[in-house]
Amino acid sequence: MALFMIGYTTTTSFGVYFFKYAFKNEGMYSVFAAILGISQLAALTVFPFFSKRFSRKQLYTFATAMVVLGYVIFFIAPMNMLPIGAAGVLIFIGQAFIQMLMLMFLADTIEYGQWKLGRRNESITFSVQPFVNKIGGAIASGIVGATLILSGINSAAAPDDVTDSGLLILKSAMLILPLISIVAGYLVYHMNFKIDKEMFDRIVSELSERGDLHPNEKEVS
Repeated sequence: MALFMIGYTTTTSFGVYFFKYAFKNEGMYSVFAAILGISQLAALTVFPFFSKRFSRKQLYTFATAMVVLGYVIFFIAPMNMLPIGAAGVLIFIGQAFIQMLMLMFLADTIEYGQWKLGRRNESITFSVQPFVNKIGGAIASGIVGATLILSGINSAAAPDDVTDSGLLILKSAMLILPLISIVAGYLVYHMNFKIDKEMFDRIVSELSERGDLHPNEKEVS
């Protein structure tokens, strides 16, 4: 979760700087943000449909592939709203899916913890999310601050004062570093997270047999 949020928050934190200094039309940032907001809402709307037909690992893999494709297109795209907007749609649809999946993974660890340790820690478990969000925001702010200094944006009087190398630094910090972080998060999940549907059902069944679940807690995540 932390690796994903660091990448996602870093990219979004650069938005206004990208449109002002690279795209050179700061007013298009609000248009871009509106497109992405609609994309996220659409993704959240259709997520239940896909979650009934595909496993979480399949959804996470598909969403990560969308994000990777979106980042690649964004990085190589000319300063034209059509390819940049398309890249943004791919990134933020995938991002919305991943955030929903992260919440589901987190919820599953409650039963897992009860199964392993004999107690439910719902409040502590769900407090992880805002803590991780704060970590992501703090690290993203540090990356943005360092990038603005290294790229020369911090001292530029106007967008045209930023050099091509400075813009490359901006795009790399906005797109390459977050992409590496997001892919690293997926690899950590793929190699280490073992609570799939079969394991979760087995956990719930064993908890029920032990009498550790109330009737309203016997839900399939």
